[in-house]
Amino acid sequence: MSRTGFAILMAAIVVLVLGGMWIAWRARARRDGGLAGASLMPTGEIVAVFPRASYVSTTPVGSPFERIAIPGLRYKGFAEVTVRRGGVTIAVTGEPPVHLSVDQLTGTATAGGRIGKVVEQDGLSLLQWRPEPQTPAAAGSAPAPRTLESSFRFAAPPEQQAFADAIATIVTTDQTDTTQEDA
Repeated sequence: MSRTGFAILMAAIVVLVLGGMWIAWRARARRDGGLAGASLMPTGEIVAVFPRASYVSTTPVGSPFERIAIPGLRYKGFAEVTVRRGGVTIAVTGEPPVHLSVDQLTGTATAGGRIGKVVEQDGLSLLQWRPEPQTPAAAGSAPAPRTLESSFRFAAPPEQQAFADAIATIVTTDQTDTTQEDA
C-alpha cells in the first residue's frame, strides 16, 4: 500500500469514528431532552452562592459512567451554583441555567469519580435530584424518572462542606449523607 493510500485509509477511519461519536451524542441529547429541572427560578432567601464551582457531569444514581445530556447540563465547565430556600440554580458557563425546586432535591453525597473526572476519594460533591418530565405522559405509560446526580468539584474542602450544609438546610425530608463509591 502506498503512503497516499494509507493516509486516505486513516483519514476515512477518523471520519467514521468522529461521525459515529456525533451521531451517538445527538441520540443521547434527544433521549434526555425530555428531562429538565423546574421551569421557574427558585425563590426565597439565598442560603449560599458558589461562583466558580467546576461542574463535571450529571449521571443517574448508581451509574457513574452514564452521562445524561439535559439541556443546560450537557457539557463540563465552571458553574455558578446558587442555593436558595426554594431550590438550587446551576448556571454552567455558556449554557442556559437549570433551576431545581426544593421538591426535586433528594440530598447530597460525595464520590471519587464520575464520567469526565477522577479525583481523590470523596473529592466530588454530588447533588441528588429527580428531574421533571417536560412532556406530560399518560398515567402509567412511562416509568418514573430516575434520580440523578450532578457532580461538582470545589476549590477547597471547606467550600465542599459549605455546599453540603447549604443543601441540608433546604432539603426537608430525612436524608442521610452517604458516600457512594464508584464501581
